[in-house]
Amino acid sequence: MNLKSLFIFAAVAASASCSRRASEPIACTMLYAYGLTVTVVDSSSGAPGGAGATVIATDGAYSDTVTHAPGSSNEFTFGLAGERAGTYTVTVIKSGYDVWTRSGITVTKNVCHVNGVAITAKIRPAMGL
Repeated sequence: MNLKSLFIFAAVAASASCSRRASEPIACTMLYAYGLTVTVVDSSSGAPGGAGATVIATDGAYSDTVTHAPGSSNEFTFGLAGERAGTYTVTVIKSGYDVWTRSGITVTKNVCHVNGVAITAKIRPAMGL
């Protein structure tokens, strides 16, 4: 089977599993899906702002934290809450910037994986710096 045929087969198989009969087994993928994908940008310039930032997602007692080291190569996207549904508060902390927070972000789950939510955190330079 060539690559094009394999791709077509995979697409047909995927669409077939979405329209399955209730008596048919569910075919889930091995994909690991993040509940939250947070893109961090500088609010003034729109430039990537993730290098040196810490992003925290909390849902009750659950907490997930990801940090990109200072000097990392324009990292600005953070994946959090892997395969976990919930209602989250997301906080972005970065030296030289105001703390950014958004609450009430709801991540739902389907039969196999979470339905990921993508958000953009536009962080503001702290006043007086």
